[in-house]
Amino acid sequence: MSEITLPAVLLGGLIDGVNPCAFSVLLSFVAIVLSTVAIGGAAPRVWRIGGIYVFGMFVTYLLLGLGLIGVIAPLVRMHLAVRAIGVAVVALGVWTLKDAFLPGFGPALAMPQAFYAPLRKVMGWSGPWGALAAGGLVGLCTVPCSGAIYVGVLALLATAPLGSRLGYLLLYNLMFIAPLLALLALVGNRPALNRIAHWTIRRRALSKVVLGAMTVLLGFAILITA
Repeated sequence: MSEITLPAVLLGGLIDGVNPCAFSVLLSFVAIVLSTVAIGGAAPRVWRIGGIYVFGMFVTYLLLGLGLIGVIAPLVRMHLAVRAIGVAVVALGVWTLKDAFLPGFGPALAMPQAFYAPLRKVMGWSGPWGALAAGGLVGLCTVPCSGAIYVGVLALLATAPLGSRLGYLLLYNLMFIAPLLALLALVGNRPALNRIAHWTIRRRALSKVVLGAMTVLLGFAILITA
């Protein structure tokens, strides 16, 4: 477990952070911020408000992880329960690959439709509190997109000592927001936002393939170490 945990945390957090849901909503949020400011002062406001937005995602995801690991930790003592988690993670990974290769076939792992209306409303709020609320809500909404990776990593971490568990969980969430912060640094003006948005849209399927493959591998890692 000590050999597999750190790579799983680093790579899992990074892959989780580049999921299409988180990227798409961040780009939409930046577009809204850019539409409310003058060109000369756009970048500083985007970075400030966008940073608060990403921080809201970080806090929400971290608290969600703390709650989930509290539920998973007692289960990892039971061999059958660990295998059930591994099978579930593999199944969700295969489901993600299905969404990439057969997007119109069956239900998709995506943000629930019920969240769209409140998310649009919250994203329309101005100022730091609106950004924090939007980030928190998006942190919850991205769970269907890539939550299987989070659950898989938490299952691996659940057997670690408490101190190591909390440290790895914090590290995972820092890796989760790293791609979002990198994206935020690049989209401080409208031309850059348009170029990155088009680049991201064209590669949504590829990102789902990577996400699904990582999830499947993580599920098999759980089954092997169970």
